[in-house]
Amino acid sequence: MFSLNARALVRSGALVGLGFLLVACETRPEIRTQAAVHANLASYRTYAFMPKPGTDKDGYKTLTTQTLERSVGREMVARGYTPASGGQPDLLINFSVKTRDKVEGDSGPAFGLGYGYGWGRGHYGYGFGLNDYYNDIQTVTEGSLMVDLVDREHNEVVWSGTAVGRLTKKVLDNPDPQIERSVTEIFARYPIKAAGQAH
Repeated sequence: MFSLNARALVRSGALVGLGFLLVACETRPEIRTQAAVHANLASYRTYAFMPKPGTDKDGYKTLTTQTLERSVGREMVARGYTPASGGQPDLLINFSVKTRDKVEGDSGPAFGLGYGYGWGRGHYGYGFGLNDYYNDIQTVTEGSLMVDLVDREHNEVVWSGTAVGRLTKKVLDNPDPQIERSVTEIFARYPIKAAGQAH
């Protein structure tokens, strides 16, 4: 039968391991943004989406493109931009999505429980300690979403935002919430804040 101390140590080890797993499951996308050196984003007034963005294929608008247009449009309007109607927009917005497989290795302490029996004087007992580190090697799919704001007149990108994160089965089965979250986090880095946000 385990002593109370041994049971407490085993329970602590299990909780620590569970904590590592929970943290690993709550990864957030990595956000990167870049602005053209002389870009004056406040000088633009209107925007429109590229007729054939990088997220479209085979001549029709994909579900991903539709979700991105809703999400990005909401962020642009919140920052004072207006959708172009009829005339030429100041900004054209393009989207692109890329995926790649990559190998990852996670290391962590392995908890071990040992038992020993001594002859002669009849001593025996349980021991608990940290064993060698283990490596969990796995292949994961990483996805990147890029939003480009293009100066239509000069045909050059003036601002770009990218979200990079792991594509889990949950995300692939229902991508809209992750797309919207990524767009929100990308535009949180935009130089012009949304109405109601602190500068």
